[in-house]
Amino acid sequence: MPGVMRRAGLAAALAILGWAAAASADPLPLRVGWAQAPSQLTALSDELMKRHPAMFPYRGKSYALEPVRFQGSTQQIQGLASGELEIASLGPSSLALAVINAHLDLRIVADVMQDGVPGHFATYWVVRKDGPVKSFADMRHRRVAINAFGATTDMVLRETLRKNGVADSDYVVIEANFANMLAMMENDKIDLVPVMPQFSHDFEATGHYRSLFNNAEIVGPSEVGMWAIRADFIAAHRPALVDFLEDDMRSVRWFLDPANREEALAIAGAVTKESRAALDYVFGPGDLYHSPDLLPIIPSVQKDIDQAVAMKLLPARIVVDPAYVDLSLVADAKARLDGK
Repeated sequence: MPGVMRRAGLAAALAILGWAAAASADPLPLRVGWAQAPSQLTALSDELMKRHPAMFPYRGKSYALEPVRFQGSTQQIQGLASGELEIASLGPSSLALAVINAHLDLRIVADVMQDGVPGHFATYWVVRKDGPVKSFADMRHRRVAINAFGATTDMVLRETLRKNGVADSDYVVIEANFANMLAMMENDKIDLVPVMPQFSHDFEATGHYRSLFNNAEIVGPSEVGMWAIRADFIAAHRPALVDFLEDDMRSVRWFLDPANREEALAIAGAVTKESRAALDYVFGPGDLYHSPDLLPIIPSVQKDIDQAVAMKLLPARIVVDPAYVDLSLVADAKARLDGK
Protein backbone atom coordinates (compact mmCIF):
# COMPACT_ATOMS: atom_id res chain seq x y z
CA MET A 1 0.00 0.00 0.00
CA PRO A 2 2.74 2.56 0.79
CA GLY A 3 4.25 1.89 -2.67
CA VAL A 4 0.88 2.41 -4.32
CA MET A 5 0.42 5.64 -2.41
CA ARG A 6 3.89 6.82 -3.42
CA ARG A 7 3.17 6.04 -7.06
CA ALA A 8 -0.17 7.85 -6.84
CA GLY A 9 1.52 10.84 -5.25
CA LEU A 10 4.19 10.85 -7.95
CA ALA A 11 1.54 10.68 -10.66
CA ALA A 12 -0.32 13.59 -9.10
CA ALA A 13 2.89 15.62 -8.85
CA LEU A 14 3.71 14.93 -12.49
CA ALA A 15 0.19 15.95 -13.49
CA ILE A 16 0.56 19.22 -11.62
CA LEU A 17 3.94 19.87 -13.24
CA GLY A 18 2.47 19.09 -16.64
CA TRP A 19 -0.41 21.50 -16.02
CA ALA A 20 2.02 24.21 -14.88
CA ALA A 21 4.17 23.73 -17.97
CA ALA A 22 1.11 23.97 -20.19
CA ALA A 23 -0.08 27.06 -18.37
CA SER A 24 3.30 28.74 -18.68
CA ALA A 25 3.17 28.06 -22.43
CA ASP A 26 -0.03 30.08 -22.81
CA PRO A 27 0.41 33.47 -24.49
CA LEU A 28 0.82 36.33 -22.04
CA PRO A 29 -2.31 38.55 -22.13
CA LEU A 30 -1.29 42.11 -22.93
CA ARG A 31 -4.10 44.63 -22.56
CA VAL A 32 -2.77 47.82 -24.13
CA GLY A 33 -4.48 51.16 -23.59
CA TRP A 34 -5.09 53.65 -26.39
CA ALA A 35 -7.23 56.75 -26.86
CA GLN A 36 -7.03 58.10 -30.44
CA ALA A 37 -6.58 56.36 -33.76
CA PRO A 38 -4.80 56.57 -36.10
CA SER A 39 -2.45 58.89 -34.15
CA GLN A 40 -1.96 56.02 -31.73
CA LEU A 41 -1.23 52.96 -33.84
CA THR A 42 -2.25 50.26 -31.34
CA ALA A 43 -5.64 49.44 -32.88
CA LEU A 44 -4.20 49.66 -36.39
CA SER A 45 -1.34 47.32 -35.49
CA ASP A 46 -3.85 44.86 -34.08
CA GLU A 47 -5.74 44.90 -37.40
CA LEU A 48 -2.52 44.55 -39.40
CA MET A 49 -1.49 41.56 -37.29
CA LYS A 50 -4.86 39.91 -37.92
CA ARG A 51 -4.56 40.46 -41.68
CA HIS A 52 -0.93 39.34 -41.97
CA PRO A 53 -0.29 36.92 -39.10
CA ALA A 54 2.78 35.44 -40.79
CA MET A 55 4.56 38.79 -40.42
CA PHE A 56 4.32 38.66 -36.63
CA PRO A 57 5.94 35.48 -35.31
CA TYR A 58 5.21 36.02 -31.62
CA ARG A 59 1.57 37.11 -31.59
CA GLY A 60 -0.61 34.32 -30.24
CA LYS A 61 2.46 32.40 -29.12
CA SER A 62 4.35 34.32 -26.43
CA TYR A 63 1.77 37.11 -26.05
CA ALA A 64 -1.87 37.90 -26.88
CA LEU A 65 -2.61 41.53 -27.76
CA GLU A 66 -5.86 43.17 -26.61
CA PRO A 67 -6.20 46.90 -27.38
CA VAL A 68 -8.40 48.71 -24.84
CA ARG A 69 -9.96 52.10 -25.67
CA PHE A 70 -9.89 54.97 -23.14
CA GLN A 71 -10.96 58.61 -23.25
CA GLY A 72 -7.45 59.78 -22.37
CA SER A 73 -4.25 58.80 -20.60
CA THR A 74 -5.29 59.67 -17.05
CA GLN A 75 -8.03 57.03 -17.03
CA GLN A 76 -5.45 54.37 -17.80
CA ILE A 77 -3.74 54.94 -14.45
CA GLN A 78 -6.63 53.22 -12.69
CA GLY A 79 -6.38 50.32 -15.09
CA LEU A 80 -2.70 49.85 -14.24
CA ALA A 81 -3.39 50.16 -10.52
CA SER A 82 -6.22 47.59 -10.58
CA GLY A 83 -4.34 45.09 -12.72
CA GLU A 84 -6.84 45.46 -15.58
CA LEU A 85 -4.24 46.91 -17.94
CA GLU A 86 -0.70 45.75 -18.59
CA ILE A 87 0.52 48.58 -20.84
CA ALA A 88 -0.73 52.17 -20.64
CA SER A 89 -0.26 54.99 -23.11
CA LEU A 90 0.58 57.94 -20.88
CA GLY A 91 1.63 61.54 -21.30
CA PRO A 92 4.32 63.07 -19.08
CA SER A 93 1.89 64.52 -16.54
CA SER A 94 -0.08 61.26 -16.40
CA LEU A 95 3.12 59.35 -15.72
CA ALA A 96 3.95 61.69 -12.84
CA LEU A 97 0.44 61.41 -11.40
CA ALA A 98 0.62 57.61 -11.62
CA VAL A 99 3.86 57.63 -9.63
CA ILE A 100 2.96 60.34 -7.12
CA ASN A 101 -0.73 59.77 -6.48
CA ALA A 102 -1.24 56.10 -7.39
CA HIS A 103 2.20 55.04 -6.07
CA LEU A 104 2.88 52.92 -9.15
CA ASP A 105 6.44 51.87 -9.89
CA LEU A 106 6.35 52.38 -13.66
CA ARG A 107 8.87 52.29 -16.46
CA ILE A 108 8.70 54.16 -19.76
CA VAL A 109 9.45 51.44 -22.28
CA ALA A 110 8.55 52.79 -25.74
CA ASP A 111 7.39 55.71 -27.85
CA VAL A 112 3.76 55.99 -28.95
CA MET A 113 3.70 59.42 -30.60
CA GLN A 114 5.53 62.73 -30.63
CA ASP A 115 4.07 66.19 -31.24
CA GLY A 116 5.75 69.17 -32.88
CA VAL A 117 8.72 67.30 -34.34
CA PRO A 118 10.11 69.38 -37.25
CA GLY A 119 8.60 68.20 -40.50
CA HIS A 120 5.58 66.66 -38.78
CA PHE A 121 2.25 67.71 -37.31
CA ALA A 122 1.93 69.97 -34.27
CA THR A 123 -1.39 69.97 -32.42
CA TYR A 124 -3.04 73.35 -32.83
CA TRP A 125 -5.87 75.11 -30.99
CA VAL A 126 -8.63 76.78 -32.98
CA VAL A 127 -11.24 79.48 -32.49
CA ARG A 128 -13.92 80.67 -34.88
CA LYS A 129 -12.73 83.21 -37.44
CA ASP A 130 -15.89 85.23 -36.87
CA GLY A 131 -16.05 84.52 -33.14
CA PRO A 132 -15.35 86.67 -30.10
CA VAL A 133 -11.83 85.31 -29.40
CA LYS A 134 -9.25 87.42 -31.22
CA SER A 135 -6.44 87.14 -28.66
CA PHE A 136 -5.52 85.23 -25.51
CA ALA A 137 -7.09 87.96 -23.37
CA ASP A 138 -10.45 87.24 -25.00
CA MET A 139 -10.45 83.76 -23.45
CA ARG A 140 -11.69 85.18 -20.15
CA HIS A 141 -15.20 83.89 -19.44
CA ARG A 142 -14.97 81.51 -22.39
CA ARG A 143 -15.21 77.73 -22.74
CA VAL A 144 -12.45 75.28 -23.69
CA ALA A 145 -12.68 71.58 -24.49
CA ILE A 146 -9.97 69.04 -23.67
CA ASN A 147 -10.06 65.26 -23.87
CA ALA A 148 -9.22 64.59 -20.21
CA PHE A 149 -8.23 66.53 -17.10
CA GLY A 150 -4.55 65.99 -16.35
CA ALA A 151 -3.80 64.98 -19.96
CA THR A 152 -1.17 66.73 -22.08
CA THR A 153 -3.85 68.93 -23.66
CA ASP A 154 -4.88 70.15 -20.21
CA MET A 155 -1.31 70.98 -19.24
CA VAL A 156 -0.50 72.82 -22.48
CA LEU A 157 -3.75 74.80 -22.30
CA ARG A 158 -3.19 76.02 -18.75
CA GLU A 159 0.49 76.77 -19.35
CA THR A 160 -0.30 78.81 -22.46
CA LEU A 161 -3.14 80.85 -21.00
CA ARG A 162 -1.33 81.50 -17.72
CA LYS A 163 1.70 82.81 -19.61
CA ASN A 164 -0.64 85.18 -21.40
CA GLY A 165 -2.30 86.48 -18.25
CA VAL A 166 -5.41 84.31 -18.24
CA ALA A 167 -5.87 82.45 -14.94
CA ASP A 168 -7.40 78.98 -14.64
CA SER A 169 -10.43 80.49 -12.93
CA ASP A 170 -11.05 82.89 -15.84
CA TYR A 171 -12.50 80.24 -18.17
CA VAL A 172 -14.45 76.97 -18.11
CA VAL A 173 -12.84 73.66 -19.10
CA ILE A 174 -15.04 70.85 -20.40
CA GLU A 175 -14.01 67.23 -20.99
CA ALA A 176 -15.05 65.93 -24.41
CA ASN A 177 -14.12 63.31 -26.95
CA PHE A 178 -11.90 64.71 -29.72
CA ALA A 179 -14.41 63.37 -32.24
CA ASN A 180 -17.18 65.57 -30.81
CA MET A 181 -15.25 68.83 -30.64
CA LEU A 182 -16.04 70.07 -34.15
CA ALA A 183 -19.78 69.65 -33.57
CA MET A 184 -19.45 71.48 -30.26
CA MET A 185 -17.72 74.38 -32.00
CA GLU A 186 -20.24 74.43 -34.85
CA ASN A 187 -23.11 74.54 -32.33
CA ASP A 188 -21.46 77.36 -30.35
CA LYS A 189 -21.07 75.23 -27.23
CA ILE A 190 -17.33 75.85 -26.96
CA ASP A 191 -14.86 78.61 -27.90
CA LEU A 192 -11.46 76.88 -28.12
CA VAL A 193 -10.47 73.28 -28.89
CA PRO A 194 -7.27 71.36 -29.68
CA VAL A 195 -7.17 69.80 -33.15
CA MET A 196 -5.51 66.42 -33.53
CA PRO A 197 -4.28 65.41 -37.01
CA GLN A 198 -7.15 62.98 -37.63
CA PHE A 199 -9.66 65.82 -37.28
CA SER A 200 -7.74 68.65 -38.97
CA HIS A 201 -9.23 67.86 -42.39
CA ASP A 202 -12.78 68.27 -41.07
CA PHE A 203 -12.00 71.55 -39.29
CA GLU A 204 -10.21 73.00 -42.31
CA ALA A 205 -12.96 71.91 -44.72
CA THR A 206 -15.48 74.19 -42.98
CA GLY A 207 -13.39 77.32 -43.48
CA HIS A 208 -14.72 78.57 -40.14
CA TYR A 209 -11.64 78.29 -37.93
CA ARG A 210 -8.18 79.72 -37.36
CA SER A 211 -5.32 78.68 -35.11
CA LEU A 212 -4.79 80.61 -31.88
CA PHE A 213 -1.57 78.72 -31.03
CA ASN A 214 0.04 75.31 -31.42
CA ASN A 215 1.84 72.98 -29.03
CA ALA A 216 5.24 73.31 -30.72
CA GLU A 217 5.21 77.05 -30.06
CA ILE A 218 4.71 76.39 -26.34
CA VAL A 219 6.71 73.26 -25.53
CA GLY A 220 8.66 72.40 -28.69
CA PRO A 221 8.98 68.76 -29.83
CA SER A 222 7.38 66.67 -27.13
CA GLU A 223 6.66 63.10 -26.17
CA VAL A 224 2.88 63.18 -25.90
CA GLY A 225 2.35 59.45 -25.71
CA MET A 226 4.58 56.68 -24.38
CA TRP A 227 4.04 53.14 -23.20
CA ALA A 228 4.48 52.60 -19.47
CA ILE A 229 4.53 49.24 -17.69
CA ARG A 230 4.79 48.30 -14.01
CA ALA A 231 8.34 47.34 -13.05
CA ASP A 232 7.26 44.09 -11.41
CA PHE A 233 5.39 43.05 -14.56
CA ILE A 234 8.50 43.68 -16.66
CA ALA A 235 10.61 41.61 -14.29
CA ALA A 236 8.14 38.73 -14.41
CA HIS A 237 7.52 38.73 -18.18
CA ARG A 238 10.48 40.37 -19.88
CA PRO A 239 10.98 37.83 -22.74
CA ALA A 240 7.34 38.04 -23.83
CA LEU A 241 7.44 41.85 -23.68
CA VAL A 242 10.53 41.95 -25.90
CA ASP A 243 8.69 39.65 -28.32
CA PHE A 244 5.71 42.01 -28.34
CA LEU A 245 7.87 45.10 -28.85
CA GLU A 246 9.69 43.45 -31.74
CA ASP A 247 6.37 42.69 -33.41
CA ASP A 248 5.13 46.22 -32.68
CA MET A 249 8.33 47.76 -34.07
CA ARG A 250 7.83 45.65 -37.19
CA SER A 251 4.26 46.96 -37.42
CA VAL A 252 5.19 50.64 -36.96
CA ARG A 253 7.87 50.39 -39.64
CA TRP A 254 5.38 48.71 -41.98
CA PHE A 255 2.89 51.57 -41.58
CA LEU A 256 5.61 54.18 -42.17
CA ASP A 257 6.90 52.48 -45.34
CA PRO A 258 5.55 54.35 -48.42
CA ALA A 259 5.45 51.03 -50.27
CA ASN A 260 2.60 49.94 -47.99
CA ARG A 261 0.68 53.21 -48.08
CA GLU A 262 -2.51 52.11 -49.85
CA GLU A 263 -3.07 49.08 -47.64
CA ALA A 264 -2.05 51.10 -44.58
CA LEU A 265 -4.71 53.69 -45.43
CA ALA A 266 -7.26 50.92 -45.95
CA ILE A 267 -6.48 49.58 -42.48
CA ALA A 268 -6.72 53.07 -41.00
CA GLY A 269 -10.09 53.49 -42.66
CA ALA A 270 -11.35 50.14 -41.41
CA VAL A 271 -10.39 51.01 -37.82
CA THR A 272 -11.48 54.65 -37.74
CA LYS A 273 -14.37 54.49 -40.26
CA GLU A 274 -12.95 57.69 -41.79
CA SER A 275 -12.87 58.33 -45.53
CA ARG A 276 -9.77 57.99 -47.70
CA ALA A 277 -9.66 61.76 -48.15
CA ALA A 278 -9.88 62.40 -44.42
CA LEU A 279 -6.97 60.03 -43.80
CA ASP A 280 -4.66 61.34 -46.51
CA TYR A 281 -2.37 62.93 -43.89
CA VAL A 282 -1.65 59.64 -42.09
CA PHE A 283 1.89 58.22 -41.95
CA GLY A 284 3.39 61.36 -43.51
CA PRO A 285 4.42 64.92 -42.64
CA GLY A 286 0.85 65.83 -41.68
CA ASP A 287 0.80 63.18 -38.96
CA LEU A 288 2.30 63.06 -35.49
CA TYR A 289 5.78 61.53 -35.46
CA HIS A 290 6.22 57.84 -34.69
CA SER A 291 9.71 56.60 -33.96
CA PRO A 292 10.50 53.58 -36.17
CA ASP A 293 12.71 52.32 -33.33
CA LEU A 294 10.07 53.07 -30.64
CA LEU A 295 12.45 55.52 -28.93
CA PRO A 296 10.74 58.20 -26.79
CA ILE A 297 12.13 61.70 -26.12
CA ILE A 298 12.98 61.32 -22.43
CA PRO A 299 14.32 64.90 -21.90
CA SER A 300 10.98 66.20 -23.21
CA VAL A 301 9.14 64.12 -20.62
CA GLN A 302 11.21 65.63 -17.80
CA LYS A 303 10.80 69.15 -19.20
CA ASP A 304 7.01 68.83 -19.34
CA ILE A 305 6.85 67.48 -15.79
CA ASP A 306 9.09 70.23 -14.45
CA GLN A 307 6.98 72.88 -16.16
CA ALA A 308 3.80 71.41 -14.72
CA VAL A 309 5.31 71.37 -11.23
CA ALA A 310 6.44 74.99 -11.58
CA MET A 311 2.89 75.94 -12.51
CA LYS A 312 1.51 73.88 -9.60
CA LEU A 313 -0.32 71.58 -11.98
CA LEU A 314 1.42 68.58 -10.42
CA PRO A 315 1.75 68.01 -6.67
CA ALA A 316 5.45 67.07 -6.77
CA ARG A 317 8.42 66.51 -9.07
CA ILE A 318 9.78 63.15 -10.11
CA VAL A 319 13.17 62.58 -11.76
CA VAL A 320 12.25 60.41 -14.71
CA ASP A 321 15.63 59.05 -15.81
CA PRO A 322 16.85 56.53 -14.76
CA ALA A 323 14.28 55.65 -12.09
CA TYR A 324 11.27 55.40 -14.39
CA VAL A 325 12.85 54.48 -17.71
CA ASP A 326 13.71 51.09 -19.19
CA LEU A 327 14.59 51.29 -22.86
CA SER A 328 16.49 48.01 -22.78
CA LEU A 329 13.41 46.17 -24.03
CA VAL A 330 13.14 48.17 -27.26
CA ALA A 331 16.94 48.01 -27.62
CA ASP A 332 16.76 44.20 -27.51
CA ALA A 333 13.77 44.18 -29.85
CA LYS A 334 15.59 46.42 -32.35
CA ALA A 335 18.77 44.35 -32.19
CA ARG A 336 16.80 41.19 -32.95
CA LEU A 337 14.68 42.77 -35.69
CA ASP A 338 17.56 44.51 -37.46
CA GLY A 339 19.69 41.39 -37.15
CA LYS A 340 17.20 39.26 -39.03
